[in-house]
Amino acid sequence: MLTCKNKIFSKFLFFSLFFVTVSFIINSVIVHAFVPPEKKRSHKKAVEIQVQQREILDHLERIENKMIISEKRNFNVD
Repeated sequence: MLTCKNKIFSKFLFFSLFFVTVSFIINSVIVHAFVPPEKKRSHKKAVEIQVQQREILDHLERIENKMIISEKRNFNVD
């Protein structure tokens, strides 16, 4: 084991703890500065998007049904 005077050991311990504390604070500041804040998704916005998607799908189904009907008509005419 190391043998040293109590005064030297106290100084070494103090500076070590001081260095660790300062390093931790600096690291926390840097991480906080560079990590972008998380965006909260609004439930209302998600519901609006789902409604728009349903409307689009309904319109596409109508278009598809009209195309099928027109193809049947064209097939029966020939």
